[in-house]
Amino acid sequence: MPDQAHLMGFVLAAVLLALLPGPNVVFLLARGARDGRGSALRCAIGVETATLLYAVATAAGLAAVIAASVTLFQVIKWVGVVYLLWLGIQALRSRHGDPGAPEEVVVAPSLGAELRSGFLVGITNPKVALFFIAFLPQFADPARPLGPQLLVLGLVFTACGLVIDGIWSLLAGAIGGFIRSRNGTRALAKGSAVVFFGMAGWAALSGSKN
Repeated sequence: MPDQAHLMGFVLAAVLLALLPGPNVVFLLARGARDGRGSALRCAIGVETATLLYAVATAAGLAAVIAASVTLFQVIKWVGVVYLLWLGIQALRSRHGDPGAPEEVVVAPSLGAELRSGFLVGITNPKVALFFIAFLPQFADPARPLGPQLLVLGLVFTACGLVIDGIWSLLAGAIGGFIRSRNGTRALAKGSAVVFFGMAGWAALSGSKN
C-alpha cells in the first residue's frame, strides 16, 4: 500500500474533492429533502458502490480501456446525459413542485430502488474513470507494485466519499421541513430541474474524446 505520507495527503485531497458540489451532491440533497435522510443515505450507498466499481476497475486496468475507447466512453457518457435529463424532467413533473396540485399519497421507494437510483447516478459518469487514472497514480509509490496501491487508494476515496455524502444526506434531511413547505417544494423542483438540465448540457458538451 502507499506510504503514510502519500496516504495522508491523499485522504485530505479526497475529502476536499468530495465536498465539491456535483451531480451526486445535488441528487442526494434533492432526495434527502423530499424523502428524508434515510432515503438519501441509502442512495449515497448506491452512488459510492459505483465509485467503488470504478476504483476496482482502475486497479485492474479496465478503466484505461474505457479511457482509450472512444466508442465505449461515448456510450457511457451519453447514457449519463440521458439519465440526467430524465432526472430533470422528473423534477419538473413532480407534484411536490406544484403547490396547486392535489395532495397525493407518497409511497416510500424501496431499498432496491434507492440503491439503484444512486448507482445509476454514479456509474453513468465515465469521467470518474478518467479522474481515477489521472489522480490516483499521483499518490502511489513508483517503487512498489501499482495495482494494489491503486486499489487501496480507490477504497479510501470511496470511504471518504461515503462519509461526505452521508453528511450531505443528513443536512438535506434536516432542512426537509422547509423543503416540504409550499415555497420549498417549488424551489426544490425548479432548482433541481435547472441543475440536472445544466449538468446534462455540460456533460454533453465537455469531455469529448477525439
